[in-house]
Amino acid sequence: MSESALEMSQLERVDPATVRQLPLPGGAMMPAAAYGTFHSDWAQDLMKDATVEAIRLGWRHLDTARAYENESIVGDAIRESIAKGYIDSVDDLFITGKLWNGHMAPKDVAPALESTLEALGVDKIDLYLNHWPWPNVHTPGCGGDHRNPDAVPYIHEAFMETWSEILALKKAGKIVDVGTSNHTRACMELLLRDVSEADRPVANQMEMHPLMQSTDLRRYFDSENIVCTGYMALGSPRRPARDRFKTHRSDMEDPVIQAIAAECGVSVGSVCLAWAIQREQGRGGFVAMATNPGRIRDNLMCATQEILSPEQVLRISGDGSDDFPGIDADIRLIQGQVFLWPETDSDWRVLWDDSQVFETRENYAAFKVSFNAHQVVRTTTCFNGDRSL
Repeated sequence: MSESALEMSQLERVDPATVRQLPLPGGAMMPAAAYGTFHSDWAQDLMKDATVEAIRLGWRHLDTARAYENESIVGDAIRESIAKGYIDSVDDLFITGKLWNGHMAPKDVAPALESTLEALGVDKIDLYLNHWPWPNVHTPGCGGDHRNPDAVPYIHEAFMETWSEILALKKAGKIVDVGTSNHTRACMELLLRDVSEADRPVANQMEMHPLMQSTDLRRYFDSENIVCTGYMALGSPRRPARDRFKTHRSDMEDPVIQAIAAECGVSVGSVCLAWAIQREQGRGGFVAMATNPGRIRDNLMCATQEILSPEQVLRISGDGSDDFPGIDADIRLIQGQVFLWPETDSDWRVLWDDSQVFETRENYAAFKVSFNAHQVVRTTTCFNGDRSL
């Protein structure tokens, strides 16, 4: 940390008991505010000290993932926090982990979890999410134009093989609760159709922030008793370059957000996080990352009190009326374009619109044959038909 940050590290801690808790279907209570550990390529060297400070300041939910390439750093931070007396043991923490795409082959699921547990220094993980619906990988640090020729769409038959392995680890006591991340409605409908009540996901993590509210999808998950937590809750102003596009706008620069911040006497970031906590009857949570101790503390405080009035929440969310149009602009920051498969024609919207979701490998194979045949016809008959879309 910088010298100024170290000076701020004497900030008074937030009582973890005051942080809003979300009940999970199995009976566990999950802190609504999760400290994010996604390094975004700029904060890796800061993650250990920042995570220790977050724990000291009262954060008890750590959001981790194999893909962030820093599980061992987070594990070191946990051990240091115990040594310094900030927590009595790892049992004081709620830890979310994620199965990376490249480990979704059934034979790789158990070793992947074992590596995560070893790196974090824990015997079990509180919530284990399947990170993305598809087993598609990209080269670490790759640009947005990277494409894996072996990428495939969601194939439910294959996903259920992965899910069965995750459930086996839950039954073995290595996972307390299971969930998904970035699941679309069609993918979730198929999953819920084919699992027992005991094997359902209890949570789904998804992109949600004032300019990307995902209200309809969020309400669907709510209706199925699946708790929703939102990543990019602050609009991720320091996300990787591959995820920056000219069409994007900054949540924290939105005039409504700025006006409400002035009314409440808080930061624009606090307005975004308070909205994430208070919207939809307070049934969801957020993931937020910061390395500055003051921001780390302020972010957590948003989950301890109702900063916004109902009218202010409505000004952000909207209700379809002329008086309260809301500010949702459906601006997706994580388009996922590095996961595209050949049949998407490089249209990232296919990842999210459920237009290419398949129940079986056989179904996808038949679609692929038809698509390739169509491409031949298009390139030989259409004017400029051979240009890449």
